[in-house]
Amino acid sequence: MKKKLLILLSIMLVVFAAVFAVITVNNSKELKTDEDNIRIVTSFYPVYILTLNLTDQVSGIKVDSLTDFSAGCLHDYQLTTNDMRLLSDADVFIINGGGMEEYLEDVIKNYPDITVIDLSKNISMLESLEHEGEYNPHVWLDPDLYMIQIENARQGLEEYFSNIAVKNQSEITEKINTNAKAYLEKVKVISDEMNRLLDIIKDMAETKNISNKVIIFHDSFAYLAKKAGLDVAFALEVHDDNPLSAGTIAEVIDLIKKDGIRYLFAEEQHKDTVSDRIKEETNAQVYIIDTAVTGDADKDSYVKSMRKNIETLKEAFESGN
Repeated sequence: MKKKLLILLSIMLVVFAAVFAVITVNNSKELKTDEDNIRIVTSFYPVYILTLNLTDQVSGIKVDSLTDFSAGCLHDYQLTTNDMRLLSDADVFIINGGGMEEYLEDVIKNYPDITVIDLSKNISMLESLEHEGEYNPHVWLDPDLYMIQIENARQGLEEYFSNIAVKNQSEITEKINTNAKAYLEKVKVISDEMNRLLDIIKDMAETKNISNKVIIFHDSFAYLAKKAGLDVAFALEVHDDNPLSAGTIAEVIDLIKKDGIRYLFAEEQHKDTVSDRIKEETNAQVYIIDTAVTGDADKDSYVKSMRKNIETLKEAFESGN
């Protein structure tokens, strides 16, 4: 009788252990079991627009931007109390990477359960023209690199959803993949237009002996310039609290005259300041480039900004000024 009881108890223990193991495995995958939205927080505007395109019309996902749409780049950005509150409720944090989010270590330390998707993966970055020893993180202004960012976001979201238990999981990943493909096609059109622009600039340089050297007023333009086949001769770092010295302005003016530089590319906020002072003493023309770091919730804003930049570059080089 005792033997039978021992055998029965052994069987019960084995069954209990097996059931417990199954429950444990299932729970390890169950980051989200309720019907609440998956909260995705993006670090700033360009990443928000990219994510908005990938999650368009996907139910059960809420996308927020950590910073205001007018904040611009994140250089020296410090997390606020509201930022921390938003991150504390987030499931996924999508970042540009490449050093743009200097506060990232604090996020990882304070929110160890958040999934971080870094869009700079597999991207060869340019060295910063403004900060020695650092990389230039403004990769989205080259549509080819932006397409890599889109793919990084798609892969990161697909991996995240494959590791959680959520309603309609397969439908969510399928829709994200479909959205990514559609968005990549839109950006590929922009890339092709940039390639045609490259031919125009090469032709101008050969037939009219116009220099392809340019002066830029922000490090971010370096990626756009490279894609368009332009040579950045000088990158001016202009800040309201740290104006350019008279010596730097004189150096730029001498460089423009020496190398026959005709084009200065500036952001909107700089068009009536230093750029005009340089223009007055040279034959260089000032053109405004959209860095696509501010805007509204229009998911097509990146494509619109880049198309506007292409038209600006065409205007500059086709005019032959």
